[in-house]
Amino acid sequence: MKSLIINLTNTIRILYVLVIYLLIPYFKNPIKPRTNKPISKPYRKIEVDTELPIIETIEVPN
Repeated sequence: MKSLIINLTNTIRILYVLVIYLLIPYFKNPIKPRTNKPISKPYRKIEVDTELPIIETIEVPN
């Protein structure tokens, strides 16, 4: 019984240290909440071709 308690306390200590190491980066650089403002990016203007494409009709022999 005594060895079980010792093993469990050691496991708890290991998990505690692991949690602390995983939380350190979060507290150094906390996650910033997102804002609901739209992003304004300048887009390239639309360019339209001035000439129409040439369409050729192919005659199919009967």
